[in-house]
Amino acid sequence: MIAISIIVGICIFLYVFLIVYFLFGWLKLEEYTVGKKNGTTKVSVIIPVRNEEKNIKNLLDDLREQQYNPELFEIIVVDDFSTDKTAEIVRNAKIKNLKIISLSAIFLSKQDLKANKKAGIQIAIEQANGELIVTTDADCHVGSNWLQTIVHYYEEHNPVMIAGMVSYYPDSSFLGKFQTLDFLSLVGIAAACIQNGFYNLCNGANLAYTKEAFLAVDGFKNIDHIPGGDDMMLMHKMAKKYKGKIAYLKNKEAIVYTNTEKEFLAFWNQRVRWTSKSTHYEDKRITAILAFVYLSNLLIVANLIIGFFYAPFLKLAMFQFLSKLCIDTLFAYSVTKFFRRENLLWLFLPMQILHILYIIFVAPAGVFGKYYWKGRRI
Repeated sequence: MIAISIIVGICIFLYVFLIVYFLFGWLKLEEYTVGKKNGTTKVSVIIPVRNEEKNIKNLLDDLREQQYNPELFEIIVVDDFSTDKTAEIVRNAKIKNLKIISLSAIFLSKQDLKANKKAGIQIAIEQANGELIVTTDADCHVGSNWLQTIVHYYEEHNPVMIAGMVSYYPDSSFLGKFQTLDFLSLVGIAAACIQNGFYNLCNGANLAYTKEAFLAVDGFKNIDHIPGGDDMMLMHKMAKKYKGKIAYLKNKEAIVYTNTEKEFLAFWNQRVRWTSKSTHYEDKRITAILAFVYLSNLLIVANLIIGFFYAPFLKLAMFQFLSKLCIDTLFAYSVTKFFRRENLLWLFLPMQILHILYIIFVAPAGVFGKYYWKGRRI
């Protein structure tokens, strides 16, 4: 029993240390203020799409309203074998600087591709005229100062890659609130780690990098067989070649918004897809952290189950859970405060309980299971 207590104590110490590491990184990262100087960088906005007829028009409308000089940016939509009216909507959009690339016109069959999204982005970048590549997703919304803010930051700090913030629109359902809290925590962790020089997370829905750097690391070469990872794995490649040149843009004007998944199955497939990339990371520190977090949560449940038969284990489980709850609440409050979503913390206790179970089941599903994405089984 003493040995078990020592192991639990070490787990608690390491977990608290890890979250404090995230917290300090988040707090150290200053909110960026945009200057008054007009940007001069040519930008190519790349949007991979597949069956997005319900969303693409809204995003194109947002891009039409950008405050950035329209002569300095182009929009490239990459259609991934859509079977709906996505391509038609794009072609009919009255935007001067818009063009569409159809993968079906380049590849005879979608079976010819191992990772459609990466292939589409690669082709788009090769045809892009912009110095700075900016990617987002068709189901996202961007503010009118989105591009202007990214360009200002790029011209002021000169990074090769800029990771940006993504957030969910308010969703009053319990599933929606659960997703939002979980997702904002990931956003905070990504920002904190990049600030600390540890490049583990970013999101392709709001990502910018130079065309020169993309070509210098051979784009998606050697990772082009993996369905996901057009964002994080690319960041890992760039971080190896350009040490200290990856940045995180903490600015409310540059937040990209999207909607939560409305059904549990869609949410589950999304998170399994995200988790599936973890087996391909070259940086084993990321794998080690993920494994540690998983085992820490598993230990809480194991101690709880054993505790029903042997009371001392129940005390260990409760002590570990309360330690986790306190430090997680502190970090979550700091992040949600920035996004003005502190009201979500009223549900933090029940969501923390569910989140432990969620981690225990989604991790092995991501490593060993299959998922559906854009109508494809992967």
